Amino acid sequence: MNDVKITGEVVFVDEVKEYGANAFRKHVVVVKTGDDKWANPIPVEFTKEAIEKSTQLKTGQSVVIDARLNGREWKGQDGVTKWFVSVNGYEISSSVGESPSELEPSDDLNEEVPF
Repeated sequence: MNDVKITGEVVFVDEVKEYGANAFRKHVVVVKTGDDKWANPIPVEFTKEAIEKSTQLKTGQSVVIDARLNGREWKGQDGVTKWFVSVNGYEISSSVGESPSELEPSDDLNEEVPF
């Protein structure tokens, strides 16, 4: 497998969805990695334990996502072979210097401001 880092702004956070009889769970987050001229949105899939990390994300957050690229080959009934690539996220941190715990909402609203 090939590991990559995806750096950008979260532009879409889907709901966690379940598929099949085994209740396979998947959560998709889209990260804009380009500039204003070429947005280059990358859909990142989170599964298993990684879903707990991805559900904390909010639109507009700047993030770095560690992910794996997975390729698949599929041959249709018409005999045509197609290839697919999926991006599977497994770790999330902020791209603006926050620690991963700061990505989670805080209950401490009475924190003193240092000025």
